[in-house]
Amino acid sequence: MTTRNLTFINQTLSIHSFQTKSLPINPDIVAPDGSLVRNMLTTVGGSMAQFELPPGMISNAVEHRTVSEIWYFLSGQGEFWRKQNEREEIILVNATVCITIPLGTQFQFRTIGKKPLVAMAVTMPPWPGNSEAMSKKGIWNATFVVMRNSSTKVFHSMYLFIITILVFHYIHL
Repeated sequence: MTTRNLTFINQTLSIHSFQTKSLPINPDIVAPDGSLVRNMLTTVGGSMAQFELPPGMISNAVEHRTVSEIWYFLSGQGEFWRKQNEREEIILVNATVCITIPLGTQFQFRTIGKKPLVAMAVTMPPWPGNSEAMSKKGIWNATFVVMRNSSTKVFHSMYLFIITILVFHYIHL
């Protein structure tokens, strides 16, 4: 292989330096669907994050504009609704279940029981920002509504505080 070929391969594959990150203790943001997000790493081809929906919560229904996702559930139990054109299903999700959310799929999820529903997800291409998620009508009434205005950071902080209290309450029942 010539130097020219190696240069082409490196540019094509966009080889970057190694990255390493531990899971953040506190959530980084609240997703448009209402779940708590701990961002992990991002590469040219995709990004990874942990999503957590506290006990008793129902996410907002959303559809992504440009990304597909793969979710692997780590703990908790819940129901996950997916709809793509005329195809629709509700599945039970818990630890060891892996699902796809193809581009153009509306989805919503909710927890069952006293433990948060936690999943690691890969987003392809990388998550471009909250304008990626379009609000949709779900099959359940969401327990969280995303507010998009100048007070979003304050609202998210209040939301995280309330969720912390709810989780503490459920743990000590």
